[in-house]
Amino acid sequence: MIKEIRTSKGWTQEQLAQFSGLSIRTIQRIERGHNAGLESLKCLAAVFDMDLSELQNESCTGSELFLGADPILPVKSVNETAKFYKEALGFEIEILWNTPPYAVVARDRTIIEFGEGRKEYAGTGVCVIFVNDVDAVYKEYSDKDVEFFGDIANRDYGSRDFRIKDNNGNVLIFSSPLINQKELIDAGNSVKRKAVS
Repeated sequence: MIKEIRTSKGWTQEQLAQFSGLSIRTIQRIERGHNAGLESLKCLAAVFDMDLSELQNESCTGSELFLGADPILPVKSVNETAKFYKEALGFEIEILWNTPPYAVVARDRTIIEFGEGRKEYAGTGVCVIFVNDVDAVYKEYSDKDVEFFGDIANRDYGSRDFRIKDNNGNVLIFSSPLINQKELIDAGNSVKRKAVS
């Protein structure tokens, strides 16, 4: 729908990005069918002079009730955190506000928001990020200035994952399901049931 509205106005993706304050990459990602975060939808609704609910209704497909979740992590400095996610983790900065201090970053289908409103809790957030190839992400980040804790490993709960801390101390868990995930989970549950009996 976004592409149709944009082209009906005769705008390029670059123009829509400029008018909305979103990055060109965000516009491209949304037009390819990726879910848009609430803040991105608000920006687009404003520039299209539409109600937000119209865009939200159009972005819902089929009978899906839950469409995703965007964590909002508490941080000490929005600007420093946005810089860390861009330079160390390869995310794009979609929104960076000074008042209130708030930002949205994205990489492919993953969207993370953060703000300074609860900065006294910076470092207490946890976010699980599902990726197609956790080993490739681990290799990419091994060459960056990031704080790993623990090793990459196959877990009893059916995932292969690793953990890092962002520049505030918030925990990011990068995870891919193992092929035998259901089998591992079932085996773990039967062990727990036996222990309880």
